[in-house]
Amino acid sequence: MAKSLQQIRQDLAAFEEKTTELAGLLNDLYRKHLTSLSQSVKQQLILAFYQICTQIYPDEFLKLSFNQREKLQGNLRQLARGIESKLLACLEIRPQIPQSTITEQILLQLSRTEDSSFELPNAESQSPISEIKNPEELVHWCQTIEQGISDSLDQLSHEANNYLQQAKIIPTNLPPQLIEMALQAEEVGMAAGGTPNILNLLVETNTQQPEEDEETEEEKQAKITKISAIRLRLPEIIFADATLSLELKEIRNLLEKLKKMRQNYRQTQREYAKAEAETAWRASWHE
Repeated sequence: MAKSLQQIRQDLAAFEEKTTELAGLLNDLYRKHLTSLSQSVKQQLILAFYQICTQIYPDEFLKLSFNQREKLQGNLRQLARGIESKLLACLEIRPQIPQSTITEQILLQLSRTEDSSFELPNAESQSPISEIKNPEELVHWCQTIEQGISDSLDQLSHEANNYLQQAKIIPTNLPPQLIEMALQAEEVGMAAGGTPNILNLLVETNTQQPEEDEETEEEKQAKITKISAIRLRLPEIIFADATLSLELKEIRNLLEKLKKMRQNYRQTQREYAKAEAETAWRASWHE
């Protein structure tokens, strides 16, 4: 027997209650994970910076005066100090919910009220987690956090490489845009390297030669410049810290529950729409 509209409304309300509970658990786990992650990122960033200066470009680093080295290290420490606040800020990023989902939620809320006085929540009034009312919104919030982590690591890598290039550790004859493009597409021209969070590139220098001159193999090799830059990679950072792996496993377990909850929620929404359509049909139908 098909459920009544009232029964389906109760099911949807139960989903909202479960979502609120799960959102609180995920918020706590993500906050704990981001705090731990910030410490690991700090350590890996400093280690990668150290490798660049002492193992990959030692001659360039030794050319710096004591004051210049001290300034470079000071910039690194300042960058590292801001990592925790940068990552925790991911919890406050408002997810971009697809327009179709927003429309569905508005229609659902309107159908559950006797009048049409439904208002969207003020985007500036509350934190994102307090506004989440259903599994769909919670999924988008989690996706926003994951993307925020990735973007933060990219930004940290970019700022670290800028400091290295300003100090002339990384070659300055290459435009920053080239390094940035390489970081966004690592597989293009990437040389194999075993140092974590460091990207090794082979860049071909464009130098025109007279057509009649045949290049020797040494001349061809001279046109290839090897560039190493910092590239913070989340999998490598997590792999180096067992605590992060355990925390991430807890989060993934809850995300699996959320995935199933969202599937059931969508089915219930569809069931509600059908039941409401049937009711509307009967209300207007007459012989």
